[in-house]
Amino acid sequence: MNIYVYEDQNALNLEPLSLTRPVFDIRIGSGTFLDRIQILYPNASISVFVRESIADITKQKYPNLEVNPKEINGGLWLLGNVIWAKDTLSKLNSDSCVFFYKNQCIGANLNSNQGKEWLDAGGPTQSLPQIKNKIDVDVTFCQFLWEIIHCIPNTIEYEMGTFNNTYDEKDGDRLSLVNPDRILINKATIQPNVTINATYGPVLIDSGVEIYGPSYLEGPIYIGSDTIIKPLTQIKNSVIGPLCKVGGEVDSVIMQGYANKVHDGYLGDAFLGEWVNLGAGTNNSNLKNNYTSVKVQINGKSVDSDRLHIGCFIGDYVKTAIGTLLNTGTVIGPGSMIASEGFPPKTIKPFTWFVKGKHKNVNIEKFIATETLVKKRRGQKFSKAEKELVQKIIT
Repeated sequence: MNIYVYEDQNALNLEPLSLTRPVFDIRIGSGTFLDRIQILYPNASISVFVRESIADITKQKYPNLEVNPKEINGGLWLLGNVIWAKDTLSKLNSDSCVFFYKNQCIGANLNSNQGKEWLDAGGPTQSLPQIKNKIDVDVTFCQFLWEIIHCIPNTIEYEMGTFNNTYDEKDGDRLSLVNPDRILINKATIQPNVTINATYGPVLIDSGVEIYGPSYLEGPIYIGSDTIIKPLTQIKNSVIGPLCKVGGEVDSVIMQGYANKVHDGYLGDAFLGEWVNLGAGTNNSNLKNNYTSVKVQINGKSVDSDRLHIGCFIGDYVKTAIGTLLNTGTVIGPGSMIASEGFPPKTIKPFTWFVKGKHKNVNIEKFIATETLVKKRRGQKFSKAEKELVQKIIT
């Protein structure tokens, strides 16, 4: 079976995360949108279609997948920022058909000629397939980052069924476990005086995780491999990717991975990219004083989130100084640095230093040198494709 996972023309609605990666590479739980599709179709031939600006970084991330292929066959086309479910996919078997959710095209089942015609017309990032047969389907479509955060309970509940549990109940004497049947631990190290409460949702702790006591974890939660949870940490309703360091209070947060929020400070209703470092005492507001819905500046327009609780959205490589305060609905572009008394602006453009109330462009040579060092500390390299993407975003 041929599966084509694609971005559409609204990919930048998921900025700042989608500025540096395809939408299907954004984390939703223990994995990404694409990981979910690969689990549902383990034997399929999967190819992906992305914006040309991120084609090279996508090829680096997914060396075993064909990126923006020129030759295609008949197959199922799936929008990359939908959380697909098995029961929904089983209904997408009508040939020569386009699938819609609330007037949004979210997929298609096309023969090779129809697929080629779509690509000739600009493909998924520029146009819609010109097929008359249209079917409405019910899916979990995430147009903005806060909608992914809203899905955390359902996502973790779904993933509980496939999670590897190696926890030995004999270790329970050292811990305080509430609803232990919904707590799955895979070869992690958990010190005494850690309370894990699965009353409100499952808790999934992956291999190599270290959790220091005393700390409190309240599901639904996923904690990714090799992440360190520092003492006196409180985490609720959150997804923490691999190789993160977490401290303080974290509530309704997704961390893509390789990020540090080690020190005291509140982070709520927020989404962090990779290689983020929040200085000690960094706090974000997630509720307006007048209890009205929060508006967020996304993709060049002001979007009413229709939600009371909205925190901040932080792109890759961002750093904040100690004592940084972030307002409700703040969006910080990748590569930025914040060092400011009081609240900085709610929108910080990519690769901007906001220091003492003034905006200044990041020195690209110094930025690359710093990130090369940062990634080396985690056994990673700042690749040629990453450097080229940084140049594209800046220009």
